[in-house]
Amino acid sequence: MSRESEQTQGAAEASEDALESWEDGPAFGVSEDKDPVCEVHVEEWIEGIDITSTADVPIPEKLVDQVIGQEAASIVVRKAAEQRRHVIMVGEPGTGKSMLARSMTEFLPREQLEDILVFRNHEDENEPKVRTVPAGRGSRIISERKAQIRLQRERTNRTLLFVALVIGAALLLATISSGEILTFIFGSFILVFGYFFLRTRLTAGDDANIPKLLIKHEREDEPPFVDATGTLAGALLGDVRHDPFQSGADLATPAHERVEPGAVHRANKGVLYIDEIRMLRMEEQQALLVAMQEKELSISGRSERSSGALTKSEPVPTDFILIAAGNLDSVQNMHPALRSRIRGYGYEVYVNTDMRDTERNRRRLIRFIAQEVRNEFKKGSGKPIPHFDRSSISLILKEAQRRSGRRGKLSLRLRELGGLVRIAGDLAAEEGAELTRAEHVTRARMIAKPLEQQVADRHLERQAEYAMLVNRGNRVGRVNGLAVLGADSGLSDYSGVVL
Repeated sequence: MSRESEQTQGAAEASEDALESWEDGPAFGVSEDKDPVCEVHVEEWIEGIDITSTADVPIPEKLVDQVIGQEAASIVVRKAAEQRRHVIMVGEPGTGKSMLARSMTEFLPREQLEDILVFRNHEDENEPKVRTVPAGRGSRIISERKAQIRLQRERTNRTLLFVALVIGAALLLATISSGEILTFIFGSFILVFGYFFLRTRLTAGDDANIPKLLIKHEREDEPPFVDATGTLAGALLGDVRHDPFQSGADLATPAHERVEPGAVHRANKGVLYIDEIRMLRMEEQQALLVAMQEKELSISGRSERSSGALTKSEPVPTDFILIAAGNLDSVQNMHPALRSRIRGYGYEVYVNTDMRDTERNRRRLIRFIAQEVRNEFKKGSGKPIPHFDRSSISLILKEAQRRSGRRGKLSLRLRELGGLVRIAGDLAAEEGAELTRAEHVTRARMIAKPLEQQVADRHLERQAEYAMLVNRGNRVGRVNGLAVLGADSGLSDYSGVVL
């Protein structure tokens, strides 16, 4: 009897339509989308959705679960984070590459974070020493060192003050016995000058012995995510600041205090993200390769005309996961050894630009709209935008269909689609509407026209002013001009205009 009940329950669970649920389950399930294409028009389909606005849509807590349409890339991201592999992501702008890279930090362990300290090297001033300690320990070490120096200074000052008082008393007695006031005045001047001179000399080098906290973390911090897109060599690989007073022993700043970490050092035990990696020069890519291979890289001055060029620290840890993003040109212009390193010890991923127009993916796009609204609520400035009702959601879905340029597909250029969502929300917020409606999305489409469509509209407007006069014969039709924009031309994705 129990077997029959279990079979009946299993059949009932199997008969439930998984598409009726907003919960997608684990983000790293099957990467291939096998759901059938939804043939129902968006206006009719949206009426069967059990929501009144995007406020009713649940949003996943994990960032990786919020990525839409990149299931295969999500699998690679998780595996790369677990095994600490490097990744090359190739795809068009606005398809979620940086969001996938940020999600990697959710799978990295926090207990491996480290603080990095730089100490003065008394044997060689131009080769500062580097030490690593567990996260949160670096600040305590510096506080303890400063407290020790403060106590030492107080003891030194008390000793000097006691000696000065004894000498002053002896000088006063000698003046009283001899009656020479000038001797007392001159001796007092020498005593005060000697006191301040000795106090300065005895405590001058104390601050130079305090280590510099190069990389600071707290024990509860998330693993670092460092976006090094467009950075120069010093910001990427570290640098040593110039010291304009390097000629004076008392005025010069110690070398270890002038050491500055680069992005490769700040990303230690975390993720280093570089978009358009082809913009890096070959020598910078070579240094990046060394940091990846050796998991450490010394910091030296990057300018030959700076005093920092003489300084080179001990190796600083650079145990990061590299996420290199860009288009196909970026891959072709990469350093061959750098790409070989990533291919041999990591993954190469081509992200999707569209996804199948299924019921599940339509729900995911609705969730994307809800995510954009929530992000606007979280920002610290400006008015939050209201949620979207069913009519406005249907227009956004139709816009995703149009921008894909292919039948049965939805566009994954979500950055541009998110811009349309925000403009429509701004219009609704300006009116004080409780929900963003279809008319707001329609007006937003007119405002958010890309340059390509604005040029096309201007061309059509001018062509409408042109007229051909026919004063004899028959007039069947007229063509002023014809230009068809292909689905992959890059213009139809935005304008969809046939001239």
